[in-house]
Amino acid sequence: MTKSASTARVAPASKSNTKAKANAPVQQTKAPASAPLSPIEVARANVQAKADAGVGVTLHTNGNAIKGLSAEPVVAKPQRKMLRVIDKIIGHPGKGNCVKRFHLYTEGMTLLHTKVTEGLIPSDVTFYAELGYLTLRDCTDAEYDAAVKAWEQGKAKPEVTTQAA
Repeated sequence: MTKSASTARVAPASKSNTKAKANAPVQQTKAPASAPLSPIEVARANVQAKADAGVGVTLHTNGNAIKGLSAEPVVAKPQRKMLRVIDKIIGHPGKGNCVKRFHLYTEGMTLLHTKVTEGLIPSDVTFYAELGYLTLRDCTDAEYDAAVKAWEQGKAKPEVTTQAA
């Protein structure tokens, strides 16, 4: 056998046919012209489409609803640390250390109120307390018992639903 005969092997015909099929152009349909959707709008549409089709996982294997996918938000049991109250606002030095949000916090506000109010952050309050800009007091037993009782009755929807300006 000569050198040229051994290198001149021909590939089987079936391989070339499959390669041609894989490279064939695919007929694509054009989407209707409309304004592009934001990623969150696309996600909401996908979730709604799955809900309409009855597809998707909304239950654990044990039958309980998954918190993030339930129809109504699940309200957690109140904790003492989240019921701490801003007792006294001493003041902010005027620059740095989250000064832009400092004026939004008021005396008598709980950390739970800061968590559910848009634009406020509970970690700001604890940060300000560590720096001495304000003081926090723990909730009393009566305040805690009232919050737990309201939670058990299912009326634990936060009273403060304002937006920070």
